Amino acid sequence: MQSGIAVSSELHDAFNNFSSDSSIFCLPVTITAESLTPLSPIRFSSPGAFYPSLSQLSSVLQPKTPLYLLFRRPESGSSSLCALTYIPSNAPVRAKTLFASTRATLVRELGSEKFATTIFATEEEEITSEEAWRERDAEKKGSGSKGDFRREDLMGDKERELEAVRRAEEEARSGTPGRDIGIGGSFARGGFGSGVQSGMRMTVDDDVKSALEGLQDGGLVQLAIDIPSETFKLAAAESGIDANSVQTHISSSSPRYTFYHYPETDTVFFIYTCPSGSSIKERMLYASSRMYALRVADEQGLKISKKVCFV
Repeated sequence: MQSGIAVSSELHDAFNNFSSDSSIFCLPVTITAESLTPLSPIRFSSPGAFYPSLSQLSSVLQPKTPLYLLFRRPESGSSSLCALTYIPSNAPVRAKTLFASTRATLVRELGSEKFATTIFATEEEEITSEEAWRERDAEKKGSGSKGDFRREDLMGDKERELEAVRRAEEEARSGTPGRDIGIGGSFARGGFGSGVQSGMRMTVDDDVKSALEGLQDGGLVQLAIDIPSETFKLAAAESGIDANSVQTHISSSSPRYTFYHYPETDTVFFIYTCPSGSSIKERMLYASSRMYALRVADEQGLKISKKVCFV
């Protein structure tokens, strides 16, 4: 389970009931307290009527809230269940990465063999529109006869999770309005304003705040995230670091947020690094918490001139 999220006993019970009760059209699933948990099931508007029942989903779909939807497709053959992952394009990055990297766990723990298809959707219309469902069904039939597979169809569970996290990391890199500096990052001018997702909060150790507040010329401060507690920790605080040697002071094995005060200037760099060997959980947390790290620095009086991202 790459994201650390597991199926709750409540969901197992709800899914067993869903599987055996043919009057249930859809079982919505969310993530609560590190567990996959069920919401109230939705019944068919009339027996076995899939398309007419789609309009009922408007009551559970929110424009910024990811959700899993388990469907019964009475007309779709011997294996009649479908698992849909809904991740709105304007949902918070942290929620996107969490739901994207947990979608394979949901299907795997409930039983991959029970689902005929898995679907990824970013717009409500992709879920509530009869036309969208018919188009997907037609594409599936076409790919089956012509061998024209989508890239995702050829991916294993881990590859799907990595691809989802890669997309979230890409969004984290470009999520701040500003000018591209040409090396995988961007820097914004002025304050953080709407560029910081204010709903994303983490615990911050006091020594982190002290180190950031005391950053001087040639100083380098590295922050790490304690994964179990989701807390910003001080990984290193050094002084007298030459600009040409900064890279040698940054961890090559674990993700880091690094703040470096370029000597004899007012320029402060923010460097986000995430080595290729990092776990999906690490990549997910660091990508989605990057903007909050910048906010913490801003609150300690640091004015970041340039933001650089190496992932």
